[in-house]
Amino acid sequence: MFSNGKKDFPEWKLTGCMPGPGNNKYQMTRTIFTLLVLCTVLSACSIPRIVFLTDPLTAQERNDLGVSYELMGEAELALKEYELAAGEDRNWDQPLINHGNVHAGLENWKQAEQSYRGALKRNPANPEAMNNLAYVLMKQDKNREALTWTMKAVEIQPENPFFSATHGWALLKTDNPEEAEKAFLSALEKTPAQSPLHQHIREGLDQIGTHD
Repeated sequence: MFSNGKKDFPEWKLTGCMPGPGNNKYQMTRTIFTLLVLCTVLSACSIPRIVFLTDPLTAQERNDLGVSYELMGEAELALKEYELAAGEDRNWDQPLINHGNVHAGLENWKQAEQSYRGALKRNPANPEAMNNLAYVLMKQDKNREALTWTMKAVEIQPENPFFSATHGWALLKTDNPEEAEKAFLSALEKTPAQSPLHQHIREGLDQIGTHD
């Protein structure tokens, strides 16, 4: 037992030897016992060492785990992993885009906007972040700024139907139906009929009054 940081040792009975200075076996046993006690005391009183623990998961692994949680419908767990991934690698924009996507799925438009803007600070040329930011801006009736971002996204990837469709909606919401129709038709040409995006584009064309 310990008391005030010191070791209280019980009395030991050494069998097989009789105490006395002329007994070599006794002297050897006493020496060994003394060494054992000394090692125990030194170990118990040694200066504590500081141990630094590091996260065993990399930013990529954190991000992948977030994707898995997101696919499972575990939004809060996904958000946490994306936050950790973004903190682990402060130059990587994808975790912040994914973080914004989860918030957008929850219709947390302001939080999604913040995540996408954070991603664009890390990578100002990411068209996915531009497109998604434009989408959530339109959900907040910030249509003029949304149009600015969709124009940039389409300029970088003109063949992406998702970007063209978002651009069409931004044009439509800023009272430019003719250009919106062009953007929608461009997106429609690259979109399979069974895709949910196809229906989304058709809704935009219906609002303009375009029919096959």
